[in-house]
Amino acid sequence: MDGNISILLGAGFSAPMGYPIGNQLNDLLIKSIDDNFAFAPSGDLAISIDGSKPDFGYRTSYDIEFEFCHKLILHFEKEKGYFDYEEFYDYIVDEIENDKNIEDIAKPFLSDTTSLNSLKSGLKNVYTQLVSHYLKDKYDNSYYDNLPFIIDDNFHGYTGIMKSIKELSINSILNIHTLNHDLFFERFNNTSFLEGRLSNGFEELGSPYFGKLTVKDRKYMVRLQRYTGKYFGNLRLYKLHGSLDYQLYYRNEKGQLSPETYIKSRYDIGSTDLYKEIKNKISVLEYENCWINYHPDFLTGTTSKIQRYAEPLLFKKLFQLFKENLKNADKLIIIGYGAKDDEVNNIILEHFDFKNKKTFIIDPYAGDNVKEFGRKINAKLITEQLENINIKDFE
Repeated sequence: MDGNISILLGAGFSAPMGYPIGNQLNDLLIKSIDDNFAFAPSGDLAISIDGSKPDFGYRTSYDIEFEFCHKLILHFEKEKGYFDYEEFYDYIVDEIENDKNIEDIAKPFLSDTTSLNSLKSGLKNVYTQLVSHYLKDKYDNSYYDNLPFIIDDNFHGYTGIMKSIKELSINSILNIHTLNHDLFFERFNNTSFLEGRLSNGFEELGSPYFGKLTVKDRKYMVRLQRYTGKYFGNLRLYKLHGSLDYQLYYRNEKGQLSPETYIKSRYDIGSTDLYKEIKNKISVLEYENCWINYHPDFLTGTTSKIQRYAEPLLFKKLFQLFKENLKNADKLIIIGYGAKDDEVNNIILEHFDFKNKKTFIIDPYAGDNVKEFGRKINAKLITEQLENINIKDFE
């Protein structure tokens, strides 16, 4: 290997595939009350097979929490004069207790079985599922494991950048860090660009973790990967803000639930259908259910997500690797990142030697934040579309 190259992907990388970027996601959340989904009695956001709104025979407590959440979205928009999905997350986590309007907003949703505290405690689960629901591409895909291998070095919208990544990986280790929660970059692992070489720190072999998969009324236990922190080869992926398929497994210790490790779930495995193979008191193997999760674990918010960067099971490890990779990098390539995460900006400024090493920012729609950050790190700004990027752009 000739060296190391660090790459940072932001929302702009997934945008050509139709994933909603900031303002688009904001609009979808504001209008979510009219969409064809409901919340099941289990707490999961659900859609009927035919795409219609499910009918569970009654309005579940989670439906009520969603309606309350949507009223708060409209309230937040009115008070601020705008809506930002990350700022709203900070609001429901930290600021809601100081909102003098909250009791009046909650009144229509209160009953003998629904208190203000229960409404507030359900907000995070409901809202995170909403955000997850809208993280889909223009073909309505969020998972890609059912798609065929692409043998042609052509992928509309991404041909140039992926050819460049493939060529750069011949003689260098590419540490690819992404702030995106979606699974789109992983799609390229099943193409001739990456050829199955992408290592993400998760391993299936020897994993005691399983998910219950239901197919046509049949139930199967499927082994799941768990995070080991081991990366192999010269294409390595670090999802700094988590992922749509990351779940935190909690072990049961005498009735107390303790966070144990992160696992990668699979398509159509519910968040409450996670299990660990354990030995019982008579050394017989059985499955222990982790029922506490309602949604995948990824970071959002502005200040809230930064507070979680120090969590030891995954995010602290990922950000430590991010810092080490930047220190060891000979080049830094930033793609579609709006430069709005102050902590990420500070990590780059502190740990990458931008005074002596080359930095490139790819953004055909670079705003003032990107241009200003680019000046700070002496970056070459490339305004070409990802389709038209060429390996020579990085010389």
